Amino acid sequence: MFLKADGTEVWLQSSPSLPYLTLAGVIETSEDYLVVRSRLLQAYKRHHGMVSDDAFLIWDEDGSTLLFCARPDKHCALLLLGEFGQRREKGTASAVLEDLIDIVDRSLSGIARHSGATIRLQVVKPEFAIGTG
Repeated sequence: MFLKADGTEVWLQSSPSLPYLTLAGVIETSEDYLVVRSRLLQAYKRHHGMVSDDAFLIWDEDGSTLLFCARPDKHCALLLLGEFGQRREKGTASAVLEDLIDIVDRSLSGIARHSGATIRLQVVKPEFAIGTG
């Protein structure tokens, strides 16, 4: 994680001021993080450059990206970058939220299946990436 001037930690750094949504939690397993990491490396492409810890590309579509970030202390987060929009032509007033919940649920299920661990989300918060320049 990156330490901002005000003492808060953020998952990303970027040259433009990049907002993103963080769904943070923990990896629950008795196995060592390196075992979980090796399984994730077999299933997902690593994302380099913006993240201080391990980051795996989970989903990338229509200007939205979902990254799974993990640290050796087993703290983790799903990061939603970009703009997430409604994929259905017509739907309920909350269709965009239903779509987001569906993508997060499917992503967490896949991460759990590939890693052999339970991912427990604990907090949702917006963040800004720390500037690089």
